[in-house]
Formats: sequence, C-alpha cells, structure tokens
Amino acid sequence: MRLSFAAGCSRILPPALVLTMLVLLAGVKAGLEPGGVILLAAGVVGIPGAVYKGAKPLFRRRGIPDSRRIRIVAVLMLIGTVICWAIPLEAPIPLTVAALFLGNAVLVFLRRRLDVSAHVSVLTFAVLWVTALFGGGWAWLLILSPLMMFSRVALREHTRHEALAGAALGGATFSCFLVAMTWS
Repeated sequence: MRLSFAAGCSRILPPALVLTMLVLLAGVKAGLEPGGVILLAAGVVGIPGAVYKGAKPLFRRRGIPDSRRIRIVAVLMLIGTVICWAIPLEAPIPLTVAALFLGNAVLVFLRRRLDVSAHVSVLTFAVLWVTALFGGGWAWLLILSPLMMFSRVALREHTRHEALAGAALGGATFSCFLVAMTWS
C-alpha cells in the first residue's frame, strides 16, 4: 500500500507535466490567447522535453554521450528564455522561463555530485510559484512537496538527502525568481 501510494505521487506529477502546467499558467496569467499559451508551452517545454526523452535511444544507438543531448536541451531552453525576453512577453512569463532554465542548469550540475531529485525540485518551485502568483488560497499545494519527497525515497529512487537537496534547489530557484520579480 505504502509503495503504491508513493509510486502514484511520482507518476501523477512527473517533472515534464509540472513544468508544462507552470508554463501554461504563466501564459494564462500574462493574458496570452490560448494559441499563444500552447505555442509557449511547446517551445519552452515540449521541444526540449522531446529532445531529452525522445532522442535518448537515437543518441545511444549512435554512441553519442548523454551529456551532449543534455547540452542540446540546455541550449534549447536558453533559446526559449531569450525569445521570451526578446519578444517581449508579459510578466510573469520571462522570469518564470528564466527561473526554470536556471533551476534545470543547476540541477544538471548538481546531479554530477549528488543525484538531486528533479521531481522534488520542480514540484517545490511550482507550488511556491503558484502560491505566490495566485494567492494564499493555493497554499494547500505546499503539501505536495513533502509528499513527493516521501514518494521518491519510498520508491528508492533517491535518498533522504537527495530529496531534501531537490527541495532546497526548488526553494532556491523560487527565491531567485521572487527577487527578480521584486526588482523588475
């Protein structure tokens, strides 16, 4: 029972889905039309996600190291971030996309030293972001981060330290977003 509940949390809220929902919400908050919101999500999450997940077998068959695929994803995310600023899109889109890029870049670096949980990091950022931008009525979402930490540890995907490091990274990324929002 405990493992099925834990597995459910991880399956229901994978990082790609959480990132997509965040970008969609940022587009809605900024007042984009539905087509613009979908285009934003496709460009910022869909295309890099397809390269990250979809190209993995292709890269491995050709003997190309995963690090090159991850660099391509980082470049695609950086391009998406620059485009959001260059157009310019309304707040909170550019800062949200920049924070997601920053969080993913730090996650890639930290994963070399410690297997930091991307599930926990992305979800922690997301629940803090939603609560800050849509109000305290959404504070109940904050329970999702500890549930995801439990899930990742119970499934033995991460240790407690790795799950806590994911929460710390999500909180630090959100702090950078909040500081940038305050300054802009």
